[in-house]
Amino acid sequence: MSKNKITVALASAAMLASLAPAALPTAAMAQQANGITNCDAPGGRQRTGAIIGALIGGVAGSQISDNERTLGAVVGAGAGAAAGSYIGCNQQRARQAARGGDYRATSNLRIRSGPGTSYRQVGSLSAGQPFSAIGSQGEWVQIAGGGWVNAHYVTTN
Repeated sequence: MSKNKITVALASAAMLASLAPAALPTAAMAQQANGITNCDAPGGRQRTGAIIGALIGGVAGSQISDNERTLGAVVGAGAGAAAGSYIGCNQQRARQAARGGDYRATSNLRIRSGPGTSYRQVGSLSAGQPFSAIGSQGEWVQIAGGGWVNAHYVTTN
């Protein structure tokens, strides 16, 4: 193996190691919307950010690595996609918060006392019923006035 290949391999390994805590979800984050692989706010900015990040990262990675352009492009594209996805999700969340969080139930829902099915039922929403949200945790939306509903069964107004 030449000196340049070793240098590129070490640089790539160092870059991946530095990105790992930010880019790879932990077990706890995997249960929540982490902004990289999924997002708890509606909109297409996460997907667009991932595509743009992958393109820019791939080109930059290819230019940085002298002899191993393919490896550089792949590593750069992966890092760029993760960063772009995370940034796009944060933009979606900011836009959702600015709108005030007005939602509508898409089916009959149980309102839970906490964000999960293991929490007791404290009420219900009828299909089509509007409500305001004050926050979210993973795939659960917190209703203004108390209670949580699953985000898969709600839509924005």
